[in-house]
Amino acid sequence: MTPPPRVGALIATRARPSRRVEPIVLLLGAITVLSSLITESARLDLAVRDHSSVLAAFAVAIVVGEQFRVQMPSGRVAAPVSTASAIALAVLGSVEGHPVFDVPAGIVAIVVAGSLCVGTLVGRVLHRRTHWYVVAARTVGVGVTASLMRAVPLDGGAGEWAWQLDDGRPPWLVAVVMMGAAAAGLYVEIILTGLVRAQRRSLPVASALSEELGEAQALTLGLLAAGPLVAFLAPVVGLAALPLGLLPMVLTYVAVRRYTTNRATYRQTIATLSQLTEVAGYTPTGHASRVASRSVSIARSMGMHAEQVQDLEYAALLHDLGQVGLRSPIPDGATVLAAPDDQRRIASEGARIVRRTEVLDRVADLMEGQTTPFRHVREWNEKVPIESRIIKVANAFDDFSHGRTDASSIEAALERIHLGLGYEYDPEVVEALIRTVHQPSHT
Repeated sequence: MTPPPRVGALIATRARPSRRVEPIVLLLGAITVLSSLITESARLDLAVRDHSSVLAAFAVAIVVGEQFRVQMPSGRVAAPVSTASAIALAVLGSVEGHPVFDVPAGIVAIVVAGSLCVGTLVGRVLHRRTHWYVVAARTVGVGVTASLMRAVPLDGGAGEWAWQLDDGRPPWLVAVVMMGAAAAGLYVEIILTGLVRAQRRSLPVASALSEELGEAQALTLGLLAAGPLVAFLAPVVGLAALPLGLLPMVLTYVAVRRYTTNRATYRQTIATLSQLTEVAGYTPTGHASRVASRSVSIARSMGMHAEQVQDLEYAALLHDLGQVGLRSPIPDGATVLAAPDDQRRIASEGARIVRRTEVLDRVADLMEGQTTPFRHVREWNEKVPIESRIIKVANAFDDFSHGRTDASSIEAALERIHLGLGYEYDPEVVEALIRTVHQPSHT
């Protein structure tokens, strides 16, 4: 069965390989390290000899920090303790009991890159996998911070790091410049990883960057303070500044990890509830999770915000919950083949059950609107949330394809949906569906 020309053209366009961003990020990381080795090779031995204890302490902190990672809801993996340690090394000046840390930016980049690689290898041994592009992006980001602090000549020909040695400089000004340099490096890292994730998951760049910046906000604010805090404590307490200055970052890490754990548990609870119709024999096994996964992919492809995607996922998981009130199951649980009145009754019953929780009213609204044909929006200006229109398309796709992923089943499902384009289904959502059909599953 051949799909209509419009569908076939979109599938062909979507299947074409896009320009790879990941190799470019890896290349930038390699260039950062190689250029540092070339320019600082003559001073590397002297720096290691004069500052061995300081470099070793920060290297250990970075390696250990790499083992304490947190996975954000989008799948983004952060290592805040490791990143904070690297930033602290980039902005470090005087250290009590040790020579002034007058080390070029290139040597800082080499030490950080080597420590990140060791930490990543240790993590892989412990079955904590980190992509190398993340290491490269973090190396480039720290390199930017170190360059701004140590390689940009200000008054007197020295970088801003030397301001820490000048009692005439206002401490608040030194702190502001430190945080500015740290912010520049952090946002370079976030942008690079966001670009790779956008390419890997076939998302709009703006959507991927917005998701990266939104999720990283809490950690970013903590990281901006942690590095300068270590640098300000070091002239007073020496290397003890490292654990003392990183303590707030550790507490932030614990709080963020607890938040992500609670959110994952909450989702698992909803996913378990969604399986009620499967256990009772009303819907095929895995139908709810497939519809939810497809809905999330469509939403991200359309550039929706993370909060909207979360509510959409919950509504998609529970979209068939109303079938538990049926006297006899619908064949194959395919609500798309049921009469319109039956579809509305199932959606309303599911929404009524969800509203009884008193915490998922927004999700219930999305469930209730999933059966409304798109022509009500086009012809009567009826307010139907975009999330509900996405669930309608994702559910129809899974019903028509019977959950199969072979090419013929996918094309048949897309053809059936295309027949209702503009009448039952939102054309914009259908185009987003087609873009996600061959979407890579890795993140």
